[in-house]
Amino acid sequence: MRIRQVGFSSRLKAHRKILTLETLKFIVEFFKDGNARMAALRSGIPENYATRQGQWLKKHPIVLAAMENELDHREMLGLQNALAKI
Repeated sequence: MRIRQVGFSSRLKAHRKILTLETLKFIVEFFKDGNARMAALRSGIPENYATRQGQWLKKHPIVLAAMENELDHREMLGLQNALAKI
């Protein structure tokens, strides 16, 4: 009998309308350089899945809403500090 481990994408799909810690990490990292794969790697997604998950996360409704709101430098620093406290 095989036990299936719930992966990163399964957790995100289950919480499509909830901001999870993984999604918040991706948003912060994605705003640094706009590269979805590198943002996924820096936010803790394994290298094997980083490209696919990065592209999937770019289309996530919460990430899209965050990209629509242009954040200035001060707001990005506040978001990074809040994430560091968590």
